[in-house]
This record gives sequence, C-alpha cells and structure tokens, in this order.
Amino acid sequence: MDDWSQTMGTAPLLAIAVGAIALILLLIIKFKVHAFITLIIVSALTAVVAGVPMGAVFEVMTDGFGSTLAGVALLVALGAMLGRLIEHSGGAKALADALISRFGEKRAPMALGIASLLLGFPMFFDA
Repeated sequence: MDDWSQTMGTAPLLAIAVGAIALILLLIIKFKVHAFITLIIVSALTAVVAGVPMGAVFEVMTDGFGSTLAGVALLVALGAMLGRLIEHSGGAKALADALISRFGEKRAPMALGIASLLLGFPMFFDA
C-alpha cells in the first residue's frame, strides 16, 4: 500500500462517492440488506472502483473500521449503559409523559421527538 498513489481526479472520486451512497440506500431500503453488511459490501466495492489494489482492500477496510471503532466504541458503550439506566429508572417515560401532557395527545409525536432530543443531546455533544 505504500507504493500506491491515487491517479483519479476530484470529479471521478466524487462520482464514486455519490454512487456508493446511492448503492447504500438502494441495498438498505429496497433490498432490506442489514446496514452493517451493506457498509462492508459498499466499502469493498468503493475501494475497488477507486483503484485500490485488490491485495490492499482488506487492509484499507480493517484500518478504517478499526480507527472508527476505536474512536466511537467507548462512547457507544457508555451511552447504551446510560440509556438503559434511564429506561429502568423510569426517567425516559416520565419525561415523555410530562411532555405529552404539556403538548397534548394530538402533538404526541412532536413531544416524543423533543424527549428524544433532550435525552440524545448529551451523547451527541460528547461525540
């Protein structure tokens, strides 16, 4: 991988990125392929189309997934634990019920959306 250099310009690489996003949406929405499997497939195809040598595709993918996982794993694990604590303590239900009673039954989706934002903000800003 050290002796390889990218020869494509900006426009072809952007076209590949747009195609990859379209393929992700197609596989997930139309064909109902699991999102993680879709990301692996599209990542490999994107690397091949972008001209990464076949022998280096696995290395590039594992390096990318590894660095992303290392940066996010702790945040996701702690967020999941915090969410579970809030769920078991009844805090999430109490917040949702309070917002529904304040906004009314007709605006329940908006009230639940606001409750989700309030519970999700700490994790978003930590990320």
